[in-house]
Amino acid sequence: MKSLIESHKHNIYLKPGEVVVAREPVLVSTVLGSCVAVTLFSPSCGVGAICHAMLPDNAGRDEDLRYVDTALRHIFRKVTGYGAGKDLVVKLFGGAKVLDIGNVGSPAITVGEKNVARALEILDSLGLTATSVDTGGVVGRKLFFCTRNGDVYLRRMRHIKNGEL
Repeated sequence: MKSLIESHKHNIYLKPGEVVVAREPVLVSTVLGSCVAVTLFSPSCGVGAICHAMLPDNAGRDEDLRYVDTALRHIFRKVTGYGAGKDLVVKLFGGAKVLDIGNVGSPAITVGEKNVARALEILDSLGLTATSVDTGGVVGRKLFFCTRNGDVYLRRMRHIKNGEL
């Protein structure tokens, strides 16, 4: 991992509600729990984008990038504005149930599950399909997204219950 980080001149830490769209090589890292991250990469025009969204539906508010629908449409507009077309490589991550509330097998739909469902719905409406998906579960994820080639490196966090590993 150290060599990956050192191989990039520019490293960005992406916080919830933020996006990165880049034509230059950048290594973007972020940590996800119930939030989702979607990456878009166009091999033909060399543009990469990632969003880190917290909640599923903006419900018509302003361009608030904390929401899956708004953030995903925003990065799609940006990459297509740079000339990206049908060659977009799409990846989806996150949506875990990280809060230890009640039974893990509970039938209630979690925020993470709603985020993933909304991301898949928006991708479908844009005519896109995720080629790589790592979502759900009970642990967070740390991602490294390389805008140079669209690669995503993922590490699952350890599950802590009642203060014990």
